[in-house]
Amino acid sequence: MKNVKLLNTGGTNSKIAKSQNGTEFKIASLSLYPNNIICAGAKAADCMRLCLKDSGFSEMFDSVNLARKFKTDMYLKEREKFLEKLRKEIKAFIVKTEKQGFKAAFRLNTISDIDWIREGIPQEFPEAYFYDYTKRVKTLNTGLDNYKKIFSYSGTPQYQRQVQEALKTGFPIAVVFRGSIPVGKYFLGREIIDGDKRDLVNVNSFNKICGLKLKGNKNKKQEGAFIVDQMQAIEAFEKVAA
Repeated sequence: MKNVKLLNTGGTNSKIAKSQNGTEFKIASLSLYPNNIICAGAKAADCMRLCLKDSGFSEMFDSVNLARKFKTDMYLKEREKFLEKLRKEIKAFIVKTEKQGFKAAFRLNTISDIDWIREGIPQEFPEAYFYDYTKRVKTLNTGLDNYKKIFSYSGTPQYQRQVQEALKTGFPIAVVFRGSIPVGKYFLGREIIDGDKRDLVNVNSFNKICGLKLKGNKNKKQEGAFIVDQMQAIEAFEKVAA
């Protein structure tokens, strides 16, 4: 796997494809194989069992997660080499998309939670747009116009301090629902929107719950505080009365 590409630039990820269709952006994504080092909030949120690493193409092809593990090992053991390669691929994608008449956007934490601000990546490319989901409330406010984040919810007791802090910020919060997304209802005092449509809309949906449908055949059979039953959502009039 010496010549493995870090970025997926072909839009084969269904969520990425939906997010970029009909917009001025072309999106490149980075999928690493998650662990408690590159996903520091996963343990408290108890989300590793229900992670997207076990959905989509990875359910059909073992090679998908093998490639992700290779990239994760490279990031952890050969950081400088990894970042140099990542920068080269980002630059190439920006040039390519501009020639096509589009703007470049990047989701570098497709199934990880690395603080890319600390690595200097978004700051180095102000002409590009970056967005991510995170379980670390302290990284929500990037301070950059070209890097936006969405907080990811979990119902575990040990994670509730993070959730309450996120609610104070007004930043959008992603919630995974079992079954259909109860659009128009309320959860955590916020209106629920369909977060499966476009991430580029989600990042600017302040004070909203971005509802996501539970994905992965294996995950749909599991239970966990990371998953919210749609029955937990309430009608708008109940919220007002409360």
